[in-house]
Amino acid sequence: MRRLSTTPRLFIILSLLPLLLTSMIALTPAAPVATAEEKTEANADADGSGNVGDNGGEADAGADPTGQSLQEPVYTAAPLPTVQIDGVAWGQLVVGDVVYVVGSFNSARPAGALAGQQEVPRSNILAYDLTTGELIEDFAPTLNGAGRSLALSEDGKTLYVAGEFDRVNDEWHSRLAAFDISHGHGTLISSFQPVFSTTVKDIAVAGDTLYVGGYFTKVNKQQRTRLAALKASTGELLDWTASAEGPNAQVYAIEVSPDHSKVVIGGSFSSVNGSSRPGYGMALLDASTGEVLPMPVNDTVRTAGEKAAIFDIAVDDAGFYATAYSAVGRLDEANLEGSFKADWNGNLIWLEPCHGDTYGIAPTKEIVYTVGHAHSCETIYGFPNMPEVRKDGSHPLYVRAMAFTNSPDITIRQQGVADGYQDWSTSGLKSPTIIGWYPDLEAGKVTKMSQAAYKVDVTDKYVLMVGEFIEADGKVQQGIVRYPRRAGQPTLPPEGKAENLAARAEVTTSGSVKVSFTATWDRDDPTLTYSLYRDNETTPVATEKISDTRWALNDHSLEDTTCSAGEHTYRLVVSDPSGNTITAQMPSVTVPRKADNADPANADDAAKNADQDGNNQANADDEADGSPEEKDGH
Repeated sequence: MRRLSTTPRLFIILSLLPLLLTSMIALTPAAPVATAEEKTEANADADGSGNVGDNGGEADAGADPTGQSLQEPVYTAAPLPTVQIDGVAWGQLVVGDVVYVVGSFNSARPAGALAGQQEVPRSNILAYDLTTGELIEDFAPTLNGAGRSLALSEDGKTLYVAGEFDRVNDEWHSRLAAFDISHGHGTLISSFQPVFSTTVKDIAVAGDTLYVGGYFTKVNKQQRTRLAALKASTGELLDWTASAEGPNAQVYAIEVSPDHSKVVIGGSFSSVNGSSRPGYGMALLDASTGEVLPMPVNDTVRTAGEKAAIFDIAVDDAGFYATAYSAVGRLDEANLEGSFKADWNGNLIWLEPCHGDTYGIAPTKEIVYTVGHAHSCETIYGFPNMPEVRKDGSHPLYVRAMAFTNSPDITIRQQGVADGYQDWSTSGLKSPTIIGWYPDLEAGKVTKMSQAAYKVDVTDKYVLMVGEFIEADGKVQQGIVRYPRRAGQPTLPPEGKAENLAARAEVTTSGSVKVSFTATWDRDDPTLTYSLYRDNETTPVATEKISDTRWALNDHSLEDTTCSAGEHTYRLVVSDPSGNTITAQMPSVTVPRKADNADPANADDAAKNADQDGNNQANADDEADGSPEEKDGH
């Protein structure tokens, strides 16, 4: 409304300019696409969590992290066809373009083959081509017991294999053997014959020293309690005499610092060299003397005993990474089931406290990959305990493989702490952020523990996993799997079906058509594009990028503000960056004529009326009390 007083004609005309501009705007064609503001990492909060508002706007100051980074995963969650086994694999090692695998199995078969079909003998060890995933035929030694781990000499010419066996190719080799790989895929070195009293679980090489951890108490008939060092070239026992002790004490993991000055170990032991702080489940040792070194992280992480352990260790120049499992439920014995990173002085850098055992870990500079069965990461704003639907029905969610940022991003909170789990929120510790990468593995039953992957490794082109899983992404793939770097590779489509979107169209009081829906999620793309199409048009009338997580799928809407009167059908297309889509087709809706916002004839009439009205007002300069309503031009 505008009131006019008795004023000069010039001022009356000037006062009508906004009205005339409004009429001109009404005649301007509407844009065919209404694009919502995109979520970007630039909107992420300072803690690196990638926190954004529900509909792509910037998050309110002080808002909680979303629990999942917006960064695109480096590798896809789409498995590549890879050779299979009929049992469980415990360890793997990449040597050039060859991957060596050890475990407890009797045969191998091609990718896609069902159990019992196209099998060839392989006795607890095999090799396959890293690029093709196919079995290497000319490497088929026999181990008469399970293989547990592998290591490579520094010159790349000798492959070491450790485990539970005592014969290789019918030769006596007690829990440790060596293969010459300088002129082929591997020839057993008969002269390398150290003798261990029982199982060797892990090995690591530094120069001409081979460090060994396991369950043994004697090596070459001399006392060595679960730890030993050998001359790598001959198998001769060295005077390195660290010892790991306690009920069910075993060393599961052993690695050496890049400068060869320190050895880091993990396991179920409760003391090392008589010390339990440090020495409870982990220890840093002098690589020359075996002396226990300071390790402040062991004051924080305390996981060991008959049913708990530090299970895997990986190293880089910045420090070491470790995983933990526990079947205890008592914090005085085990307080972590996730993973952590510490520097080479033993100081904790970050702690990932997800509930559920973690078995394997593989770091890069920016990202850390883990395998296990996480069932709640709620304390770091991730998924809570929740159900999932698998082929045989609904089950508790177990996430078998995950990725995290390699940085301390999120302050651990109290929410989500369950009985029997440590409340890390009281310590002020920080965790990395979950990355939206969730390969789907179906647990196997070979070990009767219903687990999936036990070991994960990463190269510049692949993430590799081994374990007892029987399927990958719903397809037969037992024990061994590869995931490629995403460049040029297919990714998995958005999860669910069209009906899961619950898309529904309705005409609004203003005459637009609003389509409401529930978002979905993707196993290897954190952000999906939602596009709304009218009738048979190929250009969307509205789009929005949404980054909802699996555990927080929200309701959203898109709106067609340019629809003409009449009957229209709509389809909602959800797409990932690779072009995978889900399409939901909705029943037709009818837009009434009175609500027609885009009819050119109506727009012309409105403009004419506005012009005529303006002229009438300009000529009525003597009518001081008139207050006509402006036409809106729509």
